[in-house]
Amino acid sequence: MENILAKINILNESHYKQTINNVLLNNQKRTFCYLNTQVFYEIERNKEFQNAFNNFDFVIPDGTSVVWSKNHLLKTNIQKVVFTYSYFNFMRDFFIQNKIKLFFLGAKHETILKAVKLEKEKYPELLISGFQDGYFFDQETSDEIIELINSSKAQVLIVGMGCPKAELWIHQNFSKINVNAIFSVGGFFDFLAKDKIQAPKWMYNSGFEWLFRLIQEPRRLWKRYLVSNIYWLYRLIKSISVDKFFH
Repeated sequence: MENILAKINILNESHYKQTINNVLLNNQKRTFCYLNTQVFYEIERNKEFQNAFNNFDFVIPDGTSVVWSKNHLLKTNIQKVVFTYSYFNFMRDFFIQNKIKLFFLGAKHETILKAVKLEKEKYPELLISGFQDGYFFDQETSDEIIELINSSKAQVLIVGMGCPKAELWIHQNFSKINVNAIFSVGGFFDFLAKDKIQAPKWMYNSGFEWLFRLIQEPRRLWKRYLVSNIYWLYRLIKSISVDKFFH
């Protein structure tokens, strides 16, 4: 567990902001993903996904359980960081101020259309240079989408196709994509389109944000949360026990 937790290298939202700023303003090419209990479960059971995850440049701690576990086991002092909140808190403004071009990739066709429409109506100065839904399944279509991304001259690619599909797609196609920053963002576009509601701010660090999402989507999320959270707890107890034995 510790070796996966050690991959988290974004310490808090301020550090996240600084890192994104450095990548974009210094014309670098970097990838960003997140670690939560579901991602951890996928890493442990899927070697291909594990390899993809290990090749991401930056990993944010997306969940209270992840933050607590890293701080306890590795004696760090990180804070929770979630892309959706960060986008609303500072990213959008940063993109607007610096005239950064974005490409949105993911979600259902109607969802991504709605998300783009709402963003353009409320923030006409936000440069969305292209978008595409995430429902494609062959390499030929994937290559066509990559051509679309590259021709859009976007500097930022935001990929919301769910775990592990998004991370695998980014890893497999990284060399073909000509952007500066690629973000794997889970269900971000559902929130951007207002099809789902964010948990209130007071729940952000409460440890119960997952419960707010579960209430909204019980049929889709109950099994995922049950399996991944129980597995995470099992691995955490195991790691704590080993740590106590040797110390």
